[in-house]
Amino acid sequence: MAFLDKKIWFVVAAVLVMLMAPLAGTVSTVSYDRDMQASADDDLDPLVDLSLEVTLERARKLDVAIGQPPTFMVRVDVNGETWESNALEGFDVWDIGTASFDIPDDEAEVPVTIEVLEDGESMDISGDGALELTYDVRRGGWTGDDFLGDPNGYGHGAGCENNESDGTDYELWFDLGCTDYDGDGLTYWEETNVYGTDPETSNLGDDADDDGVPIEWEDHWGYDPFEADDHASLDPDRDGLQNTEEYMMQKWLADPYRQDIYLENDYVASGDGVTPVMPVEALQMQYSSFAEHDIMMLADDGMMDGSDTIPYDDTLDWDELSDIYNEYFLQGDRDNPREGVFHYVVICHDMQRLFGRGVAGCNFKRDAFLVASAYVQRWRPWEEGMILGHGGTYMHELGHQLGLPHLRTFPWQPAYWLSGAYRSCMNYRYNFKIVDYSDGTGGGPYDRDEWSSLDLTRVDG
Repeated sequence: MAFLDKKIWFVVAAVLVMLMAPLAGTVSTVSYDRDMQASADDDLDPLVDLSLEVTLERARKLDVAIGQPPTFMVRVDVNGETWESNALEGFDVWDIGTASFDIPDDEAEVPVTIEVLEDGESMDISGDGALELTYDVRRGGWTGDDFLGDPNGYGHGAGCENNESDGTDYELWFDLGCTDYDGDGLTYWEETNVYGTDPETSNLGDDADDDGVPIEWEDHWGYDPFEADDHASLDPDRDGLQNTEEYMMQKWLADPYRQDIYLENDYVASGDGVTPVMPVEALQMQYSSFAEHDIMMLADDGMMDGSDTIPYDDTLDWDELSDIYNEYFLQGDRDNPREGVFHYVVICHDMQRLFGRGVAGCNFKRDAFLVASAYVQRWRPWEEGMILGHGGTYMHELGHQLGLPHLRTFPWQPAYWLSGAYRSCMNYRYNFKIVDYSDGTGGGPYDRDEWSSLDLTRVDG
């Protein structure tokens, strides 16, 4: 009987073990799922293995040495991992490259350092050396030495930010972004916690609030993509470009919170042994002058598909200039969206005589001017003279577009000799010698603060 009792208990125990086996499996599975859920909660984007992409869009040296384009490189460091560009040579280098870094999936903030190096020495792109940034994986933006609403541009650093300039100062344009399953530029965290959109379905190009700009642009610049704004009228930086036009120019680094000036250069064809030019250094000197005052100037000298060649004509008159404006700038379209965004510039041989004499340049429409390159070449035939003469004339005429008057003096006039402290290309005394406006600190009876007087909205279309 005792044996039977033991057998019965053995069978009961065996049955209980068999019954408990699937229950134990179920408990184990539930525990595993909960662990996975906890892990998913910590994972800032469970759809992808996160990596940070640093896109280097453009770099230029502020100190323009005539005939000596610099050689430099760009270095990026993320979490101790380093990427370096190839050696770069030029006054203004675009499309430098994209560096990709694997980053932790559960860390919301990522430190990023960007450097420009010349001859192994770190240059200044922040006002204090390298750019030190913190990228927010949740919102897809960054803070630190650069931030949204930065007056000199978001995604832009410059050595002149400390209001001092020297030979180490560079400008750099960049963008930061994480891997994104649906490729719409919105982070997983934003889609699931802010916008309520599907992180597995791309919203790229969507304009849910029907205000003229897409969701990814509004998200990047801090607007609510689901709350309509009057972007066709908004111009927060007062540069004459409404937000819809800033969006139109996004490929060319437009920033709705930093002032931008765009120009289109068209050239009259060569003739009689003269080729109208705008030397690269002349444009770069102007870019640097504007950059030191938190303004980005950029001329379409062919890269934006807007620069044309005008048939040879040795001397243009007012009627011809009006025809050129309509045919080559507007392309015969009175609704051409470039009007109101670009200033139009004709680089020609000569203009018909004004005031009984030749001229180096003149404004011929509210948003258009010319530079008489043959005239400048005759008066300044050497390399430095050519560069400063073209750059000073171009910037002088642009100054008129932006509301600056000139000081028209000649050596036979007393004012010419009394205006030496007014060092500006708006002063005829320095028109061929200086590629800059005055900040008013020179003193004397004629000096004035021109940089504070610029009105970029004057030619707003």
